[in-house]
Amino acid sequence: MKGSGGTSRRDFLSVTGLGAAWAMLVPSLGACTPPMPAQKPDPCKIQTVTLSIYADELINPNEAEQARPVAVRLYQLTTDTKILNARYDDLLLKDKETLGDQMLKVDEFEIFPNDIFEVKFERIPEATILAGVAFFHTPVGQSYKTFYEFPPMPDTPEACAAQAAAEGKGPKGKEKPVPQAFPETSFFIRGRKLDNGSEFEPAMFPNATKFRRLNLPKASAERASQQNFSTPQPK
Repeated sequence: MKGSGGTSRRDFLSVTGLGAAWAMLVPSLGACTPPMPAQKPDPCKIQTVTLSIYADELINPNEAEQARPVAVRLYQLTTDTKILNARYDDLLLKDKETLGDQMLKVDEFEIFPNDIFEVKFERIPEATILAGVAFFHTPVGQSYKTFYEFPPMPDTPEACAAQAAAEGKGPKGKEKPVPQAFPETSFFIRGRKLDNGSEFEPAMFPNATKFRRLNLPKASAERASQQNFSTPQPK
C-alpha cells in the first residue's frame, strides 16, 4: 500500500535501514588509522662483530708442501668447555651432537692462500665465546682451534656511540671488560695453525692482499656455505 508520497512501507524500511547502516559505517571508517611502523631494534642491545681472517701463502699444505684452501667454521658458544675437549673428527662429522646446547650458531666458509677475509656478524647475546675451527687435511695437535671471548654487550648509549672511551680498572689493577657495540678481532692461518693473535699479527702476512667481505645471516643456525669439502685425514 502506497502513501500520499508514492513510497511504499517496504521501500521506506529499506531506505531507512540503508541509512542506518551507512551511519554506523561512517564513524568506523573515520576511526581507521594506518598501521604503526615497525619498531627499529635498539642499537644498544646489538653487538656487531668484525672478524678479519688473514691467511699466509702456505696454508693447509699437502705432501708436496703446496698450499690448499681450508674450510673454516665459526661457532658462537655459551661456553668453551665442550669444544676444548672435542676431538677433530667429532667436530668435523658431528659438531651439533658434540657441542650440544652450548652451540648457538655455526657458519662455514672457505679460506684461500694469501687471503684477507672480513666476516661481519651480529653476536647472539647469550654467546660468550667465538670459536674458530680450521679443518686442515693433516691437523697437528689442537692448533686447528682458536677462541675469542666476546666483550660485554653494549647496554648504554655511551657504549653504543663509540668504542668505549676509557677502560675501567678492576680488582688488583686488572682491566675490566668494556662493553662495545662494534668490536673487532682477527684470526690468522699459517701452515696448519689457526691463531687468535697471541702468536701472529697482520704485519706477518705481507702477501695477503685479497680482500673479501661476508655479512653472515643473523638468524640462521645452519652453515652459511653448503659446499662439499673433501674430508681431511687426521694425523
